[in-house]
Amino acid sequence: MSDLVPFLKLLTKVGYPNPEIQTIAKMADYNLEEFLPDLVELLGEEKADDFAEKALKKISTPQGIKIQDKEDPEQYAYIILHNPRLDLENDETTLLCDWTWGDTNIFFRDDDGNESYRTIEEIGEDIGMGDWADFDTMIDDIREDCNKLVYKNCGFGIWWDDQRPITEE
Repeated sequence: MSDLVPFLKLLTKVGYPNPEIQTIAKMADYNLEEFLPDLVELLGEEKADDFAEKALKKISTPQGIKIQDKEDPEQYAYIILHNPRLDLENDETTLLCDWTWGDTNIFFRDDDGNESYRTIEEIGEDIGMGDWADFDTMIDDIREDCNKLVYKNCGFGIWWDDQRPITEE
């Protein structure tokens, strides 16, 4: 933990969350795998939870964390993280989070070859039994992109806990 305080001071100067956190950690000779346990040791679990939750809020929008397809700018998904919390017994490099889909706009081709953009919920309702594996892979890929985005900016990842149902507002 001795390296955490200078690392936090450096992050205060350059801004946190920061998409260059891995580079900053290397420059400061700080091991990011120790980030969450060191925060708990320094601040206590409640304040470390608050610190991590604030970091997530800074990289989120009111609609959630946006995952944008690099090849198709019309395709995106928002993931809303709920109740982020530390569980160092489970994993020392991730936050345990419940989650919900926000707005989604995903390219879909139906069995007849018709192409359109749909929500994940609509796609889930329209796919056939033989397409569930592809659907699950798509979901996993979007969540992995979200996890990479969080890690790239915050220095910790997401451990996906319960998916909450999508609610109409």
